[in-house]
Amino acid sequence: MSKRSIVWIILFYLTIGLVWLVGGNLFINRIYPDITSANAQYLYALKNIIFLFISIVSCIFFLNSYYKILLLKERSLNKQLRNSRDDLSELLHTYDLVTKATSDVIWDYDIVKDELKWLTGYKALFGYEEDGARVRDAFWNMQRIHEEDRARVIRDFKKLIALKERNWIAEYRYYCKDGTFKYVIDRGYLILDQYGEPVRMVGAIQDIDLIKQYGLQLEVKNEKLKEIAWLNSHEIRRPLSNLLGLIPMLRSSTDNPESFNQFLDYIEQSARELDETVSKINEETA
Repeated sequence: MSKRSIVWIILFYLTIGLVWLVGGNLFINRIYPDITSANAQYLYALKNIIFLFISIVSCIFFLNSYYKILLLKERSLNKQLRNSRDDLSELLHTYDLVTKATSDVIWDYDIVKDELKWLTGYKALFGYEEDGARVRDAFWNMQRIHEEDRARVIRDFKKLIALKERNWIAEYRYYCKDGTFKYVIDRGYLILDQYGEPVRMVGAIQDIDLIKQYGLQLEVKNEKLKEIAWLNSHEIRRPLSNLLGLIPMLRSSTDNPESFNQFLDYIEQSARELDETVSKINEETA
């Protein structure tokens, strides 16, 4: 019950009491105009006792009603609390299953305190002994991000905070404890306070190193295929064209031994060029 309601009840009670006090005396004097002083005192006392009785009964009734309301509210709150606990327990169970099923690194960054906490997966993915630890004054430096990606990531993150954008995603390379690095995708969600100011951010880092390395290998192979296609269209076709052109001439020169031998030399040269080109293609695809 609010303070305003209590004030209104008190004022109502005082008003009724004043009306009863003044009105009761006037009523008694009107009915009994010739009443003696002793009898008047008796009636006044009786009037006050009746008012006191009514007040006590009213208070008991009011308190009982208010108690029932509070009891219903308490039961409702207890039910909501039990449901909330069940929901929280289910969420924690789901979270535990998700963290076991994924290799993602879960992090929580307190923007106000400039405090970063690695929740799960940090040691398993990168090898650092900081699972569950809070790291201060290290987030903005991002020293473990690859130096070629660091400035871009810091710039994009500061822009996210300044513009109060909710969703964060970045791809970069992150150094492991052993000195190697992994390609990762970092996703986060910005939390604002009641005034719309950034106060917290939670997110997950996903390991995409195998996918990235496979993509890089595909790019290298694609470049090799382009080079092979170029060799096929230029280096192979040229000696083949020479051979195809020499065959008719060879047929017409069978009566001239000198010309015949010269055409054989041309054929041998073209065959060697073709063999060298095929060997080069084999080296490229090895």
